[in-house]
Amino acid sequence: MKHTLQSQRGETIVEVLVSFLLLMIFTSMFVVSLRYARAMSQKAESLRETAYAFCAGLYPARDVAPDWTKEKEGLKFSFGDYGEFVVDGVELDSVETSAEVTENGQKTTEQHKFYRYSKSTAEGKTNP
Repeated sequence: MKHTLQSQRGETIVEVLVSFLLLMIFTSMFVVSLRYARAMSQKAESLRETAYAFCAGLYPARDVAPDWTKEKEGLKFSFGDYGEFVVDGVELDSVETSAEVTENGQKTTEQHKFYRYSKSTAEGKTNP
């Protein structure tokens, strides 16, 4: 009886194979997640560099003002459904900037147009 209990100790080959298979699955999932994290990190870095380049074009160095051009003049801009706050003479301005973007080792120049609303200085009243 003592001899038969001793022969059932240890792991079977099936248990060893299953544990090795589980180890391989978890390892492969970890490697894939590391690749995805690296790809997203590179994409975030590229987006950050692009944003910095566009902002440098929008706000040039040495306190040079960007060249805003008039898109539309004399708009009526209102807030709310009942016209509680209406601004006459709102102008839509735009400025176009370009930036060199490096993505996947290739440099390209991208154009982007920024818009802003501004109050005309000639006339326009704020109605309560």
